Amino acid sequence: MNAFEYLSVLISIVLALGMTRVLAGVGEMMQARMHRGIYWVHVIWIVNLFIYLIVAWWIFYRWRNQQEWTFYLFVFVLISPTILYLASMLLFPREGSIDNSVDYKTHYYANHRAFFAIFSMFTVVDIADTLLKGIPHFLALGKPYIISSVLYFSGMVTAAITRNERYHQFYAVFFLVQTIVISFILFQTLV
Repeated sequence: MNAFEYLSVLISIVLALGMTRVLAGVGEMMQARMHRGIYWVHVIWIVNLFIYLIVAWWIFYRWRNQQEWTFYLFVFVLISPTILYLASMLLFPREGSIDNSVDYKTHYYANHRAFFAIFSMFTVVDIADTLLKGIPHFLALGKPYIISSVLYFSGMVTAAITRNERYHQFYAVFFLVQTIVISFILFQTLV
């Protein structure tokens, strides 16, 4: 087992915990749908975060050629999955009795500042991560990567600041479309 294989275990566990939280939250929503006030914007953010968890797992493989792993590099690489895990925890109320009433719209707006502030940090860490893989790697991603990073970060910071429901409705859909498009442009292959 090489260093990448060894270290990828913990990265995979943290990402899997985020996926587990999202899937458990969806399962709880489905089981208790009679006691849950579903909010479509919240549902789109569930999909957005789940796609991001998958993409993060997918692109982590790009570290496989790193020859020398230091503790600090490992901790840095662990930050992105941790951000996504924390975002998954904020997206759902604490797990509890299925009989408890939950209004997901109220929950969404009560936690939107923390959710988007944390989620926006993923972009900052991702840019640093991309630069650590080398300037040629960063440049190979081209304008789509730079433009999408600016759009992700500015959109999430705005979502953290505003409670404007129209903005949140627009941005949830925009983020989903942007993530799907940029994933097909930049992440088609595992290499």
